[in-house]
Parts: sequence; C-alpha cells; structure tokens
Amino acid sequence: MSVVCQEYGKVGVVTLNGDLVGDESAVVRQSVTDFMARQQLFDFILDFQGCGFVDSQGLETMLWLKSKADELFGCVKLINLDENVLKILEITRLYPKFECTQDLASALKMMG
Repeated sequence: MSVVCQEYGKVGVVTLNGDLVGDESAVVRQSVTDFMARQQLFDFILDFQGCGFVDSQGLETMLWLKSKADELFGCVKLINLDENVLKILEITRLYPKFECTQDLASALKMMG
C-alpha cells in the first residue's frame, strides 16, 4: 500500500493506493500522524479511489482518524468508495459515523 498525503487549503487529503488491511493500517496511521504534525491540519478527506477492501484493522484506523479530528474540532469525509467498501461500512454499522461523498471537489466544497 502507498499513502499520499496532500494539502488542499486547510484540508488534508489522504489517498489510499491499496487495500486498508492488517499492517498497512499502521502505515496509514503513521503517515497521517506525521502529516498532521507538519501541516497542523484538522480536517481530512480519505480518498478510497485505489482501495477496494477494508478489514477490521482498517476500520479501526478510520475510526482513529475520525476520533483525532473530532478532538481537534475537525472532520473526516470519505470519497470514492466502491460498492465493496460501502457494503463493509453498512454491515459494520459504521456508515452513519462518516460523511461520504462522491468525489474530491464535492467534499472540498462541503468543507469550505
């Protein structure tokens, strides 16, 4: 898995390239933690364009990021979710915990 963190104004966009599973979840947490420290950002968008599966550790990482953002009065939005990831969020009843939108432009507009 590769993780790309970019800043769009005051929003951090975390692009996932690969499934959010197992030890890869730790890579995402470390990348986001480093990015938060460097950029002082509190609002995040998780881009699932290159991610088609999330396991329990991946779900924990998503909840961890939401918790961190909430602590700092920020927010987390999910974009580009495929049917598989959407189904996982529905089955685990986590879908209502996240704001989901179709693409980066609409997510940024909602945060602006």
